[in-house]
Amino acid sequence: MAKILVPLDGSPNSVRGLDKAIEFAKHDNSSLTLLYVAILPPVHIIGHSQDKVKKSLAKKSQKFISDAEDRCTNQNISFTTKLIYGSDPPYDIEHFIKKHPHDMVVIGAKGKSTLKRLFLGSTSNYLVQTLKIPVTVVK
Repeated sequence: MAKILVPLDGSPNSVRGLDKAIEFAKHDNSSLTLLYVAILPPVHIIGHSQDKVKKSLAKKSQKFISDAEDRCTNQNISFTTKLIYGSDPPYDIEHFIKKHPHDMVVIGAKGKSTLKRLFLGSTSNYLVQTLKIPVTVVK
């Protein structure tokens, strides 16, 4: 059984990536890891404790995460959900994969960070260029 990582950010493209990952998982009985990277702002900017900010971010992401879990459950797909906190999603995803090996990544072509993509390149492009495992980018 293969392990497929599915980075999610709540965008319509990440949902399309999840749907494609579900198709792959059905075909070869793979399990999915639904990964949501919550962006932590620098502490000096927020004026609150990191624990308070993490709770707020987890609450904001819960609706989207629950919807993704429901999609997997409705299709009888084995999955785990991971919520991590970071500051740079491409790097955070890469670091997660190094710590928790997967056989493949399925990701939406464009997420929510339009402005950042203009300056730094997209998350999907970064992962295609740096990971040593197959990356499927879904438009």
